[in-house]
Parts: sequence; structure tokens; C-alpha cells
Amino acid sequence: MPRPPPENRREVVDATLTLRLTQHDRELLQALVALQAQEMADTGVEVSAASYVRGLIRHEARAKGVLALVSPPASAPQRRARRPSSSALKSSG
Repeated sequence: MPRPPPENRREVVDATLTLRLTQHDRELLQALVALQAQEMADTGVEVSAASYVRGLIRHEARAKGVLALVSPPASAPQRRARRPSSSALKSSG
């Protein structure tokens, strides 16, 4: 049985970021992820390097006012615009 499609398509991961880190930076990231996981242990949320980086992106976007520029209103579902068919274009002109 297939999984039902997600209700919010904005939450679907559709891109991969490849990040080159020095050993020191990787250790720092692991330490930060461990601290975040410790802080959120009672919530049951799993913290990973990817979720930590996504959180940093969203935090900075919100702080700099970029988040509001990129985010569509939560109440308006996104729909793809339909292109009129070529026959509809001919009949309307």
C-alpha cells in the first residue's frame, strides 16, 4: 500500500546540498547537533546534521526578513496554473 501524499508539499525534501567540511568543522557540527539533540530530548524530535542546517537556514532567513519574501501564505494552497489549450486560445481570439 503506497504512502498517502503529504498535505503540505513545502515540507517535501526535493534538493540535496553537498557540503565540504574540514575535519574540525565536521566535529563542530557534530557537537552542535549533539547539543541540540540534548535540548530537544524530551520532545521526541530526532536531530540530524541536515535538520540542524535547515534550522540555521530558516533562522537566518527569518532574522533577515527573507522568509516572508519566499514563503507563500499558509492559508492559500499552492496550485499550478493551467495553461489554456491551443483550441481554447483559437476560439477565444
